[in-house]
Amino acid sequence: MAMNLVEVVSDDEFPELIECEWISYETPYNGFFQLYCPTTGTGPHARQESMKESTERQLAWHKEDPTSKWLKVVGTESGKILGAAQWNLFLENPYPDGVEQEHTDAFWWPEGEGRKFASMALEQWYAPRGERMNKPHILLNVCFVHPAHRRRGVGSLLMDWGVRQADKLDLEIFIEAATPGVPLYLKHGFLEIDDHWIDPKVADPTDEWKKLKERIPPIRWTFMWRPLKGTFEHGLTKYPWEQE
Repeated sequence: MAMNLVEVVSDDEFPELIECEWISYETPYNGFFQLYCPTTGTGPHARQESMKESTERQLAWHKEDPTSKWLKVVGTESGKILGAAQWNLFLENPYPDGVEQEHTDAFWWPEGEGRKFASMALEQWYAPRGERMNKPHILLNVCFVHPAHRRRGVGSLLMDWGVRQADKLDLEIFIEAATPGVPLYLKHGFLEIDDHWIDPKVADPTDEWKKLKERIPPIRWTFMWRPLKGTFEHGLTKYPWEQE
């Protein structure tokens, strides 16, 4: 299938981009995506309205962040989005004062247990960033492929872009990888460092908290790293967080 990799450059591209993101993370179900893009409210239009809010929020985040680069793969004939990725090119340490609260405040959730649950989950998610990503680097923040177009090279096109940027800028790359993506990242020179879990807990969970735990069960993710130029020598290459 003929396809092209292009940068997302206009606001008008975001509705289709985020719709593809939702479809991709719904098949299979991705609990972590629910933290950032929950379907809130009830009724026949709840999903559509939640997707609209998600689109507006992610567009605003992108426009406010000079490190953000969205790339999409489109079918040459159809022009439809087959997959996309958001890369962050941090030329300076993004966490000089540690991870700030604004990164872990899930304000897009309605006030209450849901927001508390999501914010606790994001605190767990962000903790390794302040400890390990405190130097210039590239981060693969989002990566998805439409379920109808998987295993056709879409993911590799997206990964190749980031790897080229890293080699050009002499930067390492980090990924907080969901299990299904690990084989793709290994193929592009990433190393599995360790596994982490997102599992918010409270002493006396309410019924609503228990329902949230059913909706978003414990999430396992793998911290992955691509060394400079993809070169790692056991006993010689140091992990970035071990360097002074």
